[in-house]
Amino acid sequence: MNEAAVFSRLNQLQNDLSIRFALEEEIARLPRDLKVKQELLDTINLDYIDEHTRSEVAKVELKNLGYQYEDAVQARDKSERNMELITTQREFEALEKEIKDAAAKEQSLLKQLHVKEKQVQEFEMRLTEKEELMALQKSEVDAEASKIDALLAEKQQELAEVGARCESYIDDEITPDLYAKFSNIVKNKKGKGIVPVHGLVCQGCHIILPVQFVNSVRDGKGVEFCPYCSRILYWEDVEGADEKFIAGRVDSEADLGDFVEEGEFDDVL
Repeated sequence: MNEAAVFSRLNQLQNDLSIRFALEEEIARLPRDLKVKQELLDTINLDYIDEHTRSEVAKVELKNLGYQYEDAVQARDKSERNMELITTQREFEALEKEIKDAAAKEQSLLKQLHVKEKQVQEFEMRLTEKEELMALQKSEVDAEASKIDALLAEKQQELAEVGARCESYIDDEITPDLYAKFSNIVKNKKGKGIVPVHGLVCQGCHIILPVQFVNSVRDGKGVEFCPYCSRILYWEDVEGADEKFIAGRVDSEADLGDFVEEGEFDDVL
């Protein structure tokens, strides 16, 4: 097989490798999308647990306040009944103070009860809202998980097919070593692993190459890698390139400006 055919197959392999790498990135990204939703659900769950714990504490405090209030009411009632049994002024004054203190404690506990009852009700409302939010988020996570599972199965199948297609390029010309190196170049160079040489310029990194090296590329007797960007190079005739190559053999420092098409380097500016 001639070098032109090898370069043609490398270009085809480059396209398939780009598809393969895009699929690999998509497969890696899909679980991350689900992870974000799952982390949000976990946060809501933890928030709910914290709120539920505080709600239970408030309920216990409400129950204890209820017991204290009942005791205060009974103490006041007892003191008021004892009022009928007093015989002296001193006993009357002492019992009257006892009744006032019991009534004050009763009123204080009643206010605390109302505050605590309101707090418990607010906890219940917030817990209900959080339960609804958890249910909604869980349904989204479940739906996303099912969607991702289906997509992953589809993308894994596509990846297996394109992976097999890529490996089918391996033969005497595209050896396993060349295949591995070219794959890494395509992956690291954003899908561009093989580029032409115009005149003395690599169209991958747009750096001027040595004349002797370009001569080897132009001869096309083997696979050459750019010494600057590592991409595989092949000669491509463009207007003025041949004249530039010939001039470069005389003066490797020649100015390329007259032989580069207008806008050719725009992508690196």
